Amino acid sequence: MWYLQADTLVWILVSTLLYGALAAVLGRCRPGWRLTPFLLIWDLALLLVVSVPLAVFYIGYTLVTYGLMRLLGRIEEGKARRWLFVAFCVLCASPFLYARLALQLPALPAVMTLVGLAYNMLKAIDALFYVYYAGKEISLLSYANFLLFYPVLTAGPILRYRDFEKDYLAPRPLDAKTAEAGVKRLIRGLFKKMVLVALLGVALERLGELRLCLPVSLGLIAVSWAYLYFDLSGYSDLAIATASFTGFTVAENFKDPLSAASFTQFWRKWHVTLSDWIREHIFVVVNGRRLNRWASAAIGMCTMIIMSLWHEFTWATVVSGVYMGSFLVIENLFNLSTVDKRRTNKLVYRARCLLVNFFFGINALSFSMDIGQVLEVVKGLLRL
Repeated sequence: MWYLQADTLVWILVSTLLYGALAAVLGRCRPGWRLTPFLLIWDLALLLVVSVPLAVFYIGYTLVTYGLMRLLGRIEEGKARRWLFVAFCVLCASPFLYARLALQLPALPAVMTLVGLAYNMLKAIDALFYVYYAGKEISLLSYANFLLFYPVLTAGPILRYRDFEKDYLAPRPLDAKTAEAGVKRLIRGLFKKMVLVALLGVALERLGELRLCLPVSLGLIAVSWAYLYFDLSGYSDLAIATASFTGFTVAENFKDPLSAASFTQFWRKWHVTLSDWIREHIFVVVNGRRLNRWASAAIGMCTMIIMSLWHEFTWATVVSGVYMGSFLVIENLFNLSTVDKRRTNKLVYRARCLLVNFFFGINALSFSMDIGQVLEVVKGLLRL
């Protein structure tokens, strides 16, 4: 991945430390002054280091989506404003939708690889939601910094504008305690991405060469779970650590998913910012009232399908979404979505946690295998 290439990684680390040092000195010498408006220089510099065409695209995308927000903010309340809001959200998503379709339809020319657009599209739509529902304007400078904030430019956690604005207006000072925690988190993230993920990748290859039987299939499921977790959480650690040096707080994306005793709880602990974004920006807004079991079950299914399609437009991802959504449907219909750890027998609680992560581990196989291979692994569970 480009952000782990030596030259890019060195640029990110050195520039982050430089920014943190400048912010600390400025905070001492000129209290009340903020360096955050100039963070855009770091954002654009990273894009130019990686790819000039990518930088040009994001500059254009930032200006166009900001123009949509300005226009939306000037339209008075009414039905027309509501429909324009929906249309503008679709326009923000259009480059992402085109890029995904171009991968599946050879007739569509793939103009370029739009690194990080899956995440930045969600941030652009979130800013539109902020303007529409809060009725507040956003300056071009703060929006550009929000959209192109380099610690989360290519991946999650997904920022919300309301959270970003708080730190943008009053960044946290960089002290010794914050710096120490940031360095430790950075080392942990690099270890996950560059050591554990590499070792787990080798383990997946070796296990894939063996005859599929119960122990091998269980090994593939466990290693696939771990590979996906360390890959995604490793980048989250890097983003959180890097952001802390710039005075920003980035939300935790993984909160001990092994302790989830239901799939409802699991999605509050795994890739938290994505599942929260989909639930809050689509279904809660659309429904707007307290949900009954059937509505909650339907929303759970749709959320999983959308999350899967967000990763890739294929039938395999639809199947994956239906598979994961089915567990949420069952939990909502039979009132199994919440498990109180204090009132549940320890063995029962741990067994439920194990089952939840086991079934998710089967889904994790789909990130490195096609549906046929996943089914063979599942069949291997029945062979000794």
